[in-house]
Amino acid sequence: MKTDPFWMQVMKVRSGDSKLGVIATRRLGNAVFRNKSKRLVRELFRKHKSKISFPVHLVVLPRKSILKTPFHQLEKCYIDALSRASFRI
Repeated sequence: MKTDPFWMQVMKVRSGDSKLGVIATRRLGNAVFRNKSKRLVRELFRKHKSKISFPVHLVVLPRKSILKTPFHQLEKCYIDALSRASFRI
């Protein structure tokens, strides 16, 4: 799923816990910006993990606009991306 603040790939798994992988490349910016974007994505995952009805593996690639987007809008984009992946949340 491509959104303005991030790109997400979702894979449904049969058993286990949901897992998150964040790929923050140097194109995103220096270490401060990369770490901040990873913290934002981890918080989105942690906050909405209970709403995912079955285990998934998520890979998220933040884009530069993630740092300029307000958190409530990031939440909306995250939930929309999961719903487009046909997950019941």
